[in-house]
Amino acid sequence: MKDLPPHTVAFADPDLAAQMQATPAAIDTLFQAYLGRPAKEAAQNALKERRASVADVERELRGSEEYRRKARLLRDHDRSQYDGAMLYIAPAKAVFCPIAKVANTSVKDWALRLVGDGRPEPGMSHYWLDSGQSRMQARHWAFAARDRVDHAPDWVSVALLRDPVDRLVSCYCDKFGRNRMQDSVLHHTRPVYAFFAGGGDPDREMIERGLSFRQLCFYINATAREVQDSHWAAQWSYLQNRRWDRLFALEKIESFESFLRGRLPEELRDIRLGLTNAAQKARGGAIHDLSDALPGEWMGARTPPYEAFLADDIRGFIGDYYALDARLHAQALSES
Repeated sequence: MKDLPPHTVAFADPDLAAQMQATPAAIDTLFQAYLGRPAKEAAQNALKERRASVADVERELRGSEEYRRKARLLRDHDRSQYDGAMLYIAPAKAVFCPIAKVANTSVKDWALRLVGDGRPEPGMSHYWLDSGQSRMQARHWAFAARDRVDHAPDWVSVALLRDPVDRLVSCYCDKFGRNRMQDSVLHHTRPVYAFFAGGGDPDREMIERGLSFRQLCFYINATAREVQDSHWAAQWSYLQNRRWDRLFALEKIESFESFLRGRLPEELRDIRLGLTNAAQKARGGAIHDLSDALPGEWMGARTPPYEAFLADDIRGFIGDYYALDARLHAQALSES
């Protein structure tokens, strides 16, 4: 890709990557963070002999009697499934919260290009980051390293938010419509099909037939928040465990891009965000009620207008269930 910079940009502290063997300096740093003191010689020797990783050292420290007694608090202890996915964009000194169905793929692709690690195929960024091939995600770094960044005055925390109605309909059209037969999509949607199949594994015929938007909403309303997939989980659940310096609205994504580009070194500012994985929606014409329609009844070259899926009771459900998301999105619009 021609816009890749010629060198790789490191994260804040390469010695504190979670799966690396812990060096004596890293061990001292971790002991200082958790216990307020450097490691004693015996502990250093024992950890070195075992070839303990940074994650191993942190695990032992968090389980130690001394740590429990002193209870030193680091800011981020992965309180939810989303905390480990926070993206540390080192060139911009920004922590970004990737929320599914909110330009997630586009921003991840951009972040990888900014550190000289762009993927040739849009969407490969998810695997590249989750697997640790590129160590930009929080889960691949020691808690102590992340805590250091959280306290750094020159780093900021930012997030993009989307209108919850648009996000949910977009998710339905993508996961239960166009791409419903893909194995990678079924990983996310299988529990919903199982709910309507009496708890059993859905067969191919059921998946080919698909579900209506009303059925997806029924499933969300009838099951606990904790079991919702990341693509339709509330956006506030991604944001709940840290303070945010700036919230941006997807409708004003150019403001988000401008903010981060302004924090980049001069030589990286020509690398633009761009949008990938965006489906075109139909415009104009009469809107027929598609809230109970199966995918075969509405799928075409373009996605129907989102309003077609929004019967009054469905709109009311979304307004209640995602009420806090709507407030946060309104705040993001005002801040963008």
